[in-house]
Amino acid sequence: MTLTAVLVLVLASLLAVADWVAVARERLPLDRLLKPAVICALVVVVWSFDDIDGALRALFSVALALSLLRDVLAPRWFAGAVAASLLAHVGYVAGFQRMGWSWLWAAAGIVVVLFAAGSYAVRLVTGARESAPTYIGMVLLYVGVVSLMVVAAAATGRPSAVAGAFLFYVSDTLVGWNRFRAPTPYAPVLIVIAYHLAQILLVLSLSTGPAPGL
Repeated sequence: MTLTAVLVLVLASLLAVADWVAVARERLPLDRLLKPAVICALVVVVWSFDDIDGALRALFSVALALSLLRDVLAPRWFAGAVAASLLAHVGYVAGFQRMGWSWLWAAAGIVVVLFAAGSYAVRLVTGARESAPTYIGMVLLYVGVVSLMVVAAAATGRPSAVAGAFLFYVSDTLVGWNRFRAPTPYAPVLIVIAYHLAQILLVLSLSTGPAPGL
């Protein structure tokens, strides 16, 4: 990892913490500035890494750019933000595919996804069908894609990718649960913390190898 990457990663982390505070204090205008700023900083980090496959760098950059679009659209257009986030997950899946594939780790990811589906996803889909039936197709597609992203991340065998994907699943599940099931205490803060940590860990997965023994 280059010095530039380290410094910009520190900046991204500080911006993320500032955004968490802004969300906790309900400073929405500040949140709308800080959240995209975190993603922009992470794009710079991706391009500051050395010895990274060019296609992999491009895929992660596209995923982050779509995440940036999600953050910009979210306050005004929920469906557009969901579509952008869905495409971002597709970008990450494609990137994970270039990192390698371990069937052992993929199986572990499938187990996690099946547990999450049984515990939360089914009830989330049921809630969407009852409270916002027009979104049911999008919710089903989103659950499928984000679950695939978790499995693909697990298959890389890279701990930071696995942790990042899991936190992304948590963040997106909280967003859906809060909208389609019932408001969750401290949901906005929990969502943004999990989201930023997920993005940071996914970016860090570019500079780390698989777990020992894989």
